[in-house]
Amino acid sequence: MRILSLSATLALATFASGARGADFPRFETQEIDPHVGEVCYAVTVADVDGDGKPDVVAASEDAVVWYQNPSWTKHDVIRGRTKRDNVCVQAHDVDGDGRIDLTLGAGWKPSDTGHAGTLQWLGRDGGGDWKVHPIECDEPTIHRIRWGDVKGTGKDQLIVLPLQGRGTKGPNWGAGAGVNVVVYDVPGDPAYPHWRSEVADHTLHTIHNAQVVDLLGDGRKQIVLAAWEGVFALDRRGRGGWSRTKIGEGDQAGDPFKGASEVKVGRLTDGSRYVATIEPWHGNQVVVYTPPKAPKEGESLWTRKVLAKPVAWGHAVWCADVDGDGDDDLIIGQRDPNAEKAEAPRGPGVFVFAPRPGDDGPTFDRHDVDDGGMACEDALAADLDGDGRMDLVAGGRATHNVRIYWNRAR
Repeated sequence: MRILSLSATLALATFASGARGADFPRFETQEIDPHVGEVCYAVTVADVDGDGKPDVVAASEDAVVWYQNPSWTKHDVIRGRTKRDNVCVQAHDVDGDGRIDLTLGAGWKPSDTGHAGTLQWLGRDGGGDWKVHPIECDEPTIHRIRWGDVKGTGKDQLIVLPLQGRGTKGPNWGAGAGVNVVVYDVPGDPAYPHWRSEVADHTLHTIHNAQVVDLLGDGRKQIVLAAWEGVFALDRRGRGGWSRTKIGEGDQAGDPFKGASEVKVGRLTDGSRYVATIEPWHGNQVVVYTPPKAPKEGESLWTRKVLAKPVAWGHAVWCADVDGDGDDDLIIGQRDPNAEKAEAPRGPGVFVFAPRPGDDGPTFDRHDVDDGGMACEDALAADLDGDGRMDLVAGGRATHNVRIYWNRAR
């Protein structure tokens, strides 16, 4: 039996389910950091120390830290060495030395659309000290980064997604220049700051998040993104350049914000996919899109279904099979509490929507994992203890904390 760390707070709390489902697991909450910083902007999972166990990595406004599995001891990667704020982090072996490196977007100023953020990767020297290697990038509001082989070369590229187009202004962020979605190739010497790049799209606005995945089922990976104009898949077809497929409209009736915000792709046991979003941008609706049953010729829009509202400032989406039934469940992070008179749960927190077959596509049952203790900015699922069950990791904004939710059988 695994003994949990005494150096971190362990709350053996089992949260009540908001829906039926006796086979759905219970979750035990372990707070591995009560105050990672003023904001935990991002979390990810990677084997930082090379011991075969997944560690947790978090980015705050002025630091990148990692928590060592299984003690969850906190270690600094960097602190005060990048332009505030650090907003996004992804793990990847950039230099090919067999050790995990970290790619970081910083200089986060969401309203400054005239000046560039900063892009860099963090790697270790021979002595194990972390070094900051800049990557030349002149895009403002760098907000999300992803790794994936979207060019079909057999080697992953770095995809950089700013939030806003250059020179745009609110509240109508959908006017003016679009966002440059930039794809970078890693050079032979990654320490060389000028990485060759190309623009996958420059027409969409307010791109809040993206995932690299084969959504279209054509054997290639696409950039699936959520934007002011809706949900799209960007696909690079060899030397023919990039194509764009619209999956969903998003919430175009939203005021003042429109479209979609977070996005992830889930798979069901029958092999079909669904696309999960928060809508509109920084919105209050949990939405899924499923392929139309009988699409007309030339039709690409998927069927839209609102699963829950209000979800005050939904800000994290992840898809993973947490209950072991073969379907990907939908993990949602909520950043703010709902109004006093709103239906339960009030939030903020972490919630899971478990799919089951329905006459008009899958229906989803809600389960409350953490209602009130996590103002969730980012969340993901990973098997942290090797028991075959997907655990949850979340980082908080107003709550400043990092938590693990251990997946336990009922």
